[in-house]
Amino acid sequence: MEKRDLLIIKYLSEGYKITEIREQLITYHSITISKSLIEKRLNTISKQYQAKTLFQLAVFLTKEKII
Repeated sequence: MEKRDLLIIKYLSEGYKITEIREQLITYHSITISKSLIEKRLNTISKQYQAKTLFQLAVFLTKEKII
């Protein structure tokens, strides 16, 4: 998983919304990213883990000790 994806998941697990995640990535990590690209990355990660909801994705990522 890319650094960008790990940061998206980290901020999502901390309770940030997608627009807030975008602001955090731009401000603190100098990663320019759009809201739609964050959503696309989350969809790709969800498909990779075969998760239908963000809750299921969180469970799978917790089991694999990613978050």
